[in-house]
Amino acid sequence: MQVVLACTGAAGLALAGQAMAQIRPASPNGDVLEHRVSTGDTLEQLAARYLGDHTRWTALQSHNHVQNPLRLRPGSVLEIPTRLLRAAAASVEFVQGDVRSTRSLNHLADTEAAASPATANQPVQKGQLLQEGDSLKVPANGFVSVRLADGSLVRVQSESDVQLRQMRRKGRAGSLQSVLDLREGGVEASVTKQAQTERRFEIRTPAASTSVRGTQFLVLTDAQGQTAAAVDEGSVAVQSGQPSTLLKPGQGVAVSADGKLGKTTKMLPAPDITFWPALAEDANWVSLPLPTMSGAVRYQVQLAEQKDSKQDLNQIVRGGMFQQSPARLTGVADGDYLVSIRAIDANGIPGARSTHHLRVKATPVPPLYESPEPDAVIGLGQRGLECTKVNQASAYRIQVIPADGNFAQPAVDANLLQDCSLPAQALAQLPVGDYLWRVASIRTLANGKLDPGPFAPAQRMKLAEAPRSPELKLDGATGEGSRNIRWAGEEGHRYHIVVAQDAGFAQPVVDTWLSEPQWTTQDLAPGHYYLQMQVEDRNGLRSNFTPARQFQTGNWVTTGDGQTLSSGDGIRLMRQ
Repeated sequence: MQVVLACTGAAGLALAGQAMAQIRPASPNGDVLEHRVSTGDTLEQLAARYLGDHTRWTALQSHNHVQNPLRLRPGSVLEIPTRLLRAAAASVEFVQGDVRSTRSLNHLADTEAAASPATANQPVQKGQLLQEGDSLKVPANGFVSVRLADGSLVRVQSESDVQLRQMRRKGRAGSLQSVLDLREGGVEASVTKQAQTERRFEIRTPAASTSVRGTQFLVLTDAQGQTAAAVDEGSVAVQSGQPSTLLKPGQGVAVSADGKLGKTTKMLPAPDITFWPALAEDANWVSLPLPTMSGAVRYQVQLAEQKDSKQDLNQIVRGGMFQQSPARLTGVADGDYLVSIRAIDANGIPGARSTHHLRVKATPVPPLYESPEPDAVIGLGQRGLECTKVNQASAYRIQVIPADGNFAQPAVDANLLQDCSLPAQALAQLPVGDYLWRVASIRTLANGKLDPGPFAPAQRMKLAEAPRSPELKLDGATGEGSRNIRWAGEEGHRYHIVVAQDAGFAQPVVDTWLSEPQWTTQDLAPGHYYLQMQVEDRNGLRSNFTPARQFQTGNWVTTGDGQTLSSGDGIRLMRQ
């Protein structure tokens, strides 16, 4: 007999399967298993079968008001309260962010669950055991993967609130009975395939109920109570009140906040992301252009760590829903990742998933450009290239190519520079014309190996013949130095500049927002300074602050044509 393992009266999602006992919610006492009595059944036998302990038959007798435990009427129905089944535990396989757990006092009334002390709002840790009644609250950019006792994996997504409502075993080591309450957010489940026919896996939401056996599916519910479910593998029965529908692979359904079950819909196809980059080098964020798909109103993008050869999404570290391109994920450390994207339709139903391998290598961050300014005309032999220092860096690399050239064959490739500058003499032998130059930082790791970072976006300049410089006179007039610092920017971005004389930025001397990708130091008093920057895009999303860059400003000793003089060891001369 085929039954739908779903509950009525409570919202949630449910699976169809073969079962000897049908599960339904009892009144205030919780869910029960319904067993139809066969000839020869006794309460002692049923206690051993369902509760794993034949001596607990008296609990079944009391609940069902049975007069003679040895004489059960064939065809009658006995209730086995699920609270009497043996408790099972789950374990935290991965956690990202400040995920918190609390434990329900109602569930602690059970003798097995009460073996652990009650906890309230404690941080979730990898390897932690979870019990029936535990709730998980996941913040933005937080994620947690929970492994159930039968091997099923539940991936709770960011901004979610989930309770492990029921985790019980039928018999001493029998099939697992699992119910999750998804109050808000999203859950993706990979349910192990088992031969046992009475295993139960159910997710309830405020609008519907789903149960499954051996499948992979996704459930989303929003703050307004609407639920959407989609199936990647297997089949899922979705129930809201009396109506129900069976979802097959590639199908989804939406349930309104008032419990109205929508029509079964074909999931949107997997997005085409063949144009996505294989390497991300921006320390501010990972930026991924969104595809254009008919029927898609937004996209779910997730980033999972890939520390070995496994091709899964069990260790998600960043993610979000995006309506406008590009999708930007902040605070991503260097490493190898698997990126997932699904299109979401107007009913909130997620589509099929596409995945993409991405390597992030954004540190050490590249310096910022100081001199020359973009598209500047430089007299040959008169000016060199200047850029900021980076605290992480032990050396720098500067490359120069003709504007129509390729950085694979640079005209100048100055590596392991101790200072982020290239003297004018290094450019003096180049022909006049248009050029591009770029700079990167290099750090020294603990094992002594050099670790180069990404190059900053190339900047254009023009080399031209210059008139002969007049004789230098150190006792002549000196110019008061000022510097412009520039970086690559985008239209519509704002830039938060913070400057301090200490690397910890305890007392900033400058804290301002700019609309253009440049800033001048001319109003600063002479001295050494540290600079850090934050970027805000059109959506108001702010990046993390960059690592500090170091620079100095003051009254430089200059030539008559405004060029800065340096000592023999390369230190700029400052007027006392």
